[in-house]
Amino acid sequence: MPLSRSLIRKRSLRWWFLKRYLDGRGYSVYPTEINCSGAHCPDPERNLIVDVAAFIEGRLYAFEYKSSGDQLIRAIPQIKNYAINFDRVVVVAEVPRHDASLNLNRGVRIKSLLSLGAGLWTVQFPNNPYSPEAPPQIIELVAPKQQNPHPENRTLIMNKFQRYVWGLPVPEHPNQKQIEEWIKKRDT
Repeated sequence: MPLSRSLIRKRSLRWWFLKRYLDGRGYSVYPTEINCSGAHCPDPERNLIVDVAAFIEGRLYAFEYKSSGDQLIRAIPQIKNYAINFDRVVVVAEVPRHDASLNLNRGVRIKSLLSLGAGLWTVQFPNNPYSPEAPPQIIELVAPKQQNPHPENRTLIMNKFQRYVWGLPVPEHPNQKQIEEWIKKRDT
């Protein structure tokens, strides 16, 4: 039996431009930020929240958005953790940048990101950064490479997609209560 509509997550408005871009290319986009599993990750205490997650052609993608005020070098531990949960990882960097060069031939920080197998996209806003009337320009500079996610972690992410994106039932784990039961107990 599929989950009731009240349990399917509503789409958040954060990163609406990236979600719209992915929708237009056929991705199934997770409606909100998604928590990864810390199990088997190099840094299980931090860097576990993916900004935008998507699914296409049997692969799970993690998109980490870096605004021009957020240092690009901070993406390195995030990429390492996301690679344990997702098939592909993409860093979406807002341009212009003041912290690092995006020159693929000379940028030292970019080379360190790409050496981890992450893809690199850029986004540039024409006028007002968050205005729906001014859609941003997204350029896919480097395609992501296949990561090697841990099977348990990947299954957890896939189960979240099945529940909250497609509304499909997920096999019940014997140690986990049904969410409907938990909500009933909470509300009484």
